[in-house]
Amino acid sequence: MKLNPPRKLRVHELAAELGWTSRQLLAELDDRGEFVKSAASTLEAPVVRAIRRDFAPASTTLPEDDPYALDSYGRSAAATAVDEPGETFEEALRRVKSRSQSSPSGPRQPKWMPPVLAALLEEVVARHGSSPTSRDRKEAHRLHRDWAAACLCGLDDDEAIMVAWIRVSSGRRPMLAAELSRAGIAPEEAALRLGYGGREDVRWPSVYERFRDQKINRSEAIAAIRQWRERHKAG
Repeated sequence: MKLNPPRKLRVHELAAELGWTSRQLLAELDDRGEFVKSAASTLEAPVVRAIRRDFAPASTTLPEDDPYALDSYGRSAAATAVDEPGETFEEALRRVKSRSQSSPSGPRQPKWMPPVLAALLEEVVARHGSSPTSRDRKEAHRLHRDWAAACLCGLDDDEAIMVAWIRVSSGRRPMLAAELSRAGIAPEEAALRLGYGGREDVRWPSVYERFRDQKINRSEAIAAIRQWRERHKAG
């Protein structure tokens, strides 16, 4: 039997449950790197679990409409906080921050994110040359939407292929990747530095860079890759 996962909640619903204002919860979500637009936005179940784990009063009882044991949700769903009745938002926030600073468990593990989003965040951080910030995460989420839109224009939606295109393009201009993908060019081929006759030549920019900079058009990119394939096949 397949168990139903914990349900999603809107920001204002979870804020009301915690006794916070929506603005306070939005600020906490922003600090955690979650891209949330408004109090009406829906939070995924793992995010709801994490917030409840850190801020909700501990309880070993289940809601009346939840027929499953607490263990059904995994270890991350177990409440670890012990709140005093009537604890305010500021008190809860101080308690959680104090606990994280005094925790003997070592460095905090990075939060899991989808491979495509993680690759985009790495490219954004590489451009800025610093540790990930809230602004970096927002930019990565914006780029993630752009890359998702490119999948509707011919880009292969396989995660590994999308990540490869992100590496080739530094995460920028996904529609160019979609155009080359429609032409049957793989990201590994777009990264090749090809000279005349399809010969590999490190002195040349990559096929992608030349196409991006309008040094060659799509037909010329296809011809260069075709020549390389023929040489590779013959060799």
